[in-house]
Amino acid sequence: MMKPTRILFVNAINTYVESQTRYPALGIGYLVAMLRKEFGAEVDCRLIEGNVEAAIREWQPHLIGIGSVSQNFNLAMHYAELGRAGGSLVVVGGYHITEMPSSMTPAMDVGVLGEGEHTICELVATLRECGSLPSDRLSRIAGIGYWEGEQLQVSGPRPVVGAKTKSLDELPMPARDLMQIRPHTNMVTSRGCPYNCTFCASTRFWPNIRYFSPEYMIEEVKHLIRDHAVRYITFHDDLFIANVQRLREFHDLVLKEDLPRKGFRFSCSSSATRITEEMATLLKEMNFVTVSMGLESGNQEVLRRLKGPAFKVETNQRAVEILHRHGIHVHASFIIGEPRETIEQMQETYDFVRRNPFSLVNFFALTPLPGTRVWHDAKARGLVSDTMDWSRLSEHFEFDWRKSIIVSELVSRRDIRRMYLKMRRLRLYKMGRAMLKHPFQMDLGAYLKAKTSEWAFRLGLRRRPETIFVDSLPRRS
Repeated sequence: MMKPTRILFVNAINTYVESQTRYPALGIGYLVAMLRKEFGAEVDCRLIEGNVEAAIREWQPHLIGIGSVSQNFNLAMHYAELGRAGGSLVVVGGYHITEMPSSMTPAMDVGVLGEGEHTICELVATLRECGSLPSDRLSRIAGIGYWEGEQLQVSGPRPVVGAKTKSLDELPMPARDLMQIRPHTNMVTSRGCPYNCTFCASTRFWPNIRYFSPEYMIEEVKHLIRDHAVRYITFHDDLFIANVQRLREFHDLVLKEDLPRKGFRFSCSSSATRITEEMATLLKEMNFVTVSMGLESGNQEVLRRLKGPAFKVETNQRAVEILHRHGIHVHASFIIGEPRETIEQMQETYDFVRRNPFSLVNFFALTPLPGTRVWHDAKARGLVSDTMDWSRLSEHFEFDWRKSIIVSELVSRRDIRRMYLKMRRLRLYKMGRAMLKHPFQMDLGAYLKAKTSEWAFRLGLRRRPETIFVDSLPRRS
């Protein structure tokens, strides 16, 4: 009988950055769950986020699976080198490699393009049968990039999960036993988004929208309550209420389980275009305590260029008012630095935030992520390239403003920074006013501890900037 295939999954994040460690890596969790469903005891999987070199040396995995977004791809490349040096086969997946398979390095044996649940099972089956991943066998696997000699090959696309049924119910629940699950945790109940914003990479990774059924959703909620003592779930769907009928059915199941009376809480994301009195009533009755929306701009022209003609500032205003009237905390994100945005239009966004009852707001400088329209425009202008330093795509403009990619054609880097810092001060003011009554108060201790570590880490980088991407990053407790 063959020994189990040892598979080490690495979530390539900076473990000192609070936003990257806030929630478990459910994407990798689905891969592990699918492998267990397919192979049972024939696979032994682990999931780590730091101390990669030590894990490779001590455990000697047969296969290393690295998940990475673009801004962390430098780290993914480093981990691939460690895997190659340790004698493991290396598979990389995630948003970045899906959009840019050409960025695979020789240390990466395979790049998984798009959804990976079925692909990883075929790769492991090949490995167990052949003892390696020969190119003639890889050529038969859909949805991957691989090496044939020194030439990078890309196989044909793989159909997504639930392509015909639009259902994701065939997927097992993610393997949370490998993760740290806190009383406030996350779930994903759909894949895809019906919109096509110029700056968003999500619709490039998920080609169409598919759902878990309400019955599947409530079973996962009950699993989290029963097995992990969870009291609060944030749904990380791009657009949780895209399917209104599904929301109504989930509402009925939540009330049947009597979760609101037991004090269980939910949060989700939505588009302002989907917020109606009926939607807000359903959410309130289920004890949804916050709703997050990507409102992006307080100026109509900038909003249109970022998201399209269907999006209106007045629609955003109405959504905020409806949610606030129903006693739901309103969170929102905004973007500055669109190529033709003026400083006066940025001020309109500031004024929109200042006059509205937001409990939490986030501001971002527009970042060109691979595959998006913003990326293609920036590439045409010579601002980005396929071989760039990927850490320059960091979303943390407050720390990385000197090296961040600026796509604005009208406002200088320093003036964008001044406006950004002004908006950050407004963010702190809004948070301070809301915090005493905010449901995120249960996370405040862990948040402050993590942010303290992050600021200490950032301060160290200012003194030693050459240590940005190292394998000495330990997993924070």
